[in-house]
Amino acid sequence: MTRRISIMARIIATPPLRAALALATLLLAAYLAACGYLFLAQRHLVFQPKPIVLGDPPGGSGLQGLPVSVPGLGVLTDWWVPPTSRMLPTVVFFHGNASDRSDFLRQAQPFQARGWGVVLASYRGYSGNPGSPSEDGLMADARATLAAIASQVGPVIVWGHSLGSGVAARMASEGRAAGLVLESPYTVLTEVAGSRYPYVPVRWLMKDRFDTESLIGHIQAPTLVIHGTADPIIPFAMGQTLARALGTRATFVALPGVGHFPHRQDLSPLVFAWAQRSGIGPVAESVSR
Repeated sequence: MTRRISIMARIIATPPLRAALALATLLLAAYLAACGYLFLAQRHLVFQPKPIVLGDPPGGSGLQGLPVSVPGLGVLTDWWVPPTSRMLPTVVFFHGNASDRSDFLRQAQPFQARGWGVVLASYRGYSGNPGSPSEDGLMADARATLAAIASQVGPVIVWGHSLGSGVAARMASEGRAAGLVLESPYTVLTEVAGSRYPYVPVRWLMKDRFDTESLIGHIQAPTLVIHGTADPIIPFAMGQTLARALGTRATFVALPGVGHFPHRQDLSPLVFAWAQRSGIGPVAESVSR
């Protein structure tokens, strides 16, 4: 046994093997360091608020500030306009990870013109709001936003884009909406991260999973899924997967050649037609406020 150990020691001591072991150790250390960095920096990678403070809504937008009290946090600021009648729907827009509430200003206009209510929701840590974002925090913010308007609105449609699709889906799964619009949605955020960092065990490392797929069985509201076929950020197939899982509850709209931001074009005709088919309140003609 002693002789065998001595032979092994001499083999390991040879320069080529020493170099190989040193390289392997260096690569392992670099890999562990990369995993450690991604673990520590993950919320900066997932949540990317713009370094701006949004105050009052732009002049001429027809919107007003909506203070939203969030337990344990303070007051967030959203923008909104109530519906002209509580019979008409109100659309609550939840933006993506690198956007802010102004992202939906243009998309909101056709709904305002029909007399619908509109809420451009915001999150903690975004646009000058207090706090730091996390999955649980964004869900608490969304619940507080819906509670803040509850006494002034009728049927609510929650509309989430990209990261916000997970927020909207959670609200619908909790029975807080009459309709759900998922724009450029993911199945589970860890799957998106896993495709971007295929050699890192992101499923073990990620704190904020945003697992929309697991909510499917709890979503009873009619759902409109909109996804561009050329989305470079969230695979088009993820939107298809969610629509298939929702079955007859879902209407799937594929937008050929469109990327990650379908709402940069006017999607209101799709939404009006879907809402009417789904019986989510009357679809009024244009009105003056």
